Amino acid sequence: MIVYSANNNDFKPPILKNLDKEKKWKDPSAMVAMSAVKSHTDKMECYGCHASWVPQCYGCHVKVDYSKDKKGNPKSGTDWVSSGNKRMTNGQTAESKIGSKGIVSPGKISEKRSYLRWEDPVLGISGEGRVSPLMPGCQVTYTVIGENGETLIHNAIAESPDEAKTLGQEHVPLAIDMAPVQPHTAQRKARTCESCHANLKVVGLGLGGGTFGIKQNVDIVEDLINSATGKVIPEKYTVQIPGIPKLTFDWSQIVDREGVQLATVGTHWPLSRAFNKEEQRIMIKAGVCMSCHQNMVDAKLWEKVSAEGKLDTKKHMEMLNKMLNYMSEKAKKGEDW
Repeated sequence: MIVYSANNNDFKPPILKNLDKEKKWKDPSAMVAMSAVKSHTDKMECYGCHASWVPQCYGCHVKVDYSKDKKGNPKSGTDWVSSGNKRMTNGQTAESKIGSKGIVSPGKISEKRSYLRWEDPVLGISGEGRVSPLMPGCQVTYTVIGENGETLIHNAIAESPDEAKTLGQEHVPLAIDMAPVQPHTAQRKARTCESCHANLKVVGLGLGGGTFGIKQNVDIVEDLINSATGKVIPEKYTVQIPGIPKLTFDWSQIVDREGVQLATVGTHWPLSRAFNKEEQRIMIKAGVCMSCHQNMVDAKLWEKVSAEGKLDTKKHMEMLNKMLNYMSEKAKKGEDW
């Protein structure tokens, strides 16, 4: 394979099957990920591992304010949908004219976000049915202020019954989308095995396994609070963070441990979804370490299977590989190891 660049350079990328055939892997983890574990190449997009990061903007807080300003004039703002749809004879849209802010409509719109991340993305199933990075799409909670300044709608989130129907589940997901994406941040060095198989966020269970934003559905008050009842002691107090009633989980979570999808995933594509319960079970390997290290309490046994001092990652893998090879040789001879 030869890739021709725009400035006439020729690049010959290594072919996966040749690397495997000629055993030219630069790292044993590459051989495991792209050869030994066949389901990786069968079910994953290459950028599922090789995308080094994905921009993640969680929570879109939109407010539409129809009240009047201090001069008594109705508040207004740019209607970006109308501005983008209107075409001039020269092809320009309404907001692209110099000095123009586009078509103005009643209601001033403002938007804020909850938090940002630039790191390993959540993984899920793409529109082509393959494991792919996901990134927050439109995760909208909206507030509407009426002409008289009263709050008509506060921190509301839409639901997606069509997503529930497509998934075949009773629970209706919230319409806060996490979309499959090719983030164009691919690099030669892939993410580590642990970054996927020991990270609950990556399988869709949220930052810290969903513990990061578990109280987003209630008002947050930082004041004198009765530790027994949880009630605020002063009669007058200020709510610092208003609750979002329907958001009983963190923005970064899209599925629970039973495989019930909590939010939409790539609503434009029927095949896109979060990992189901069985896929989560196969993927999360956080307990593998415990299978050996729980025996550290047996000092005599641990002296035989361990080595003096602390092992780095490479030596750790070498020791485990040595143990497996020993058991393999015993099995070949029909011996009980």
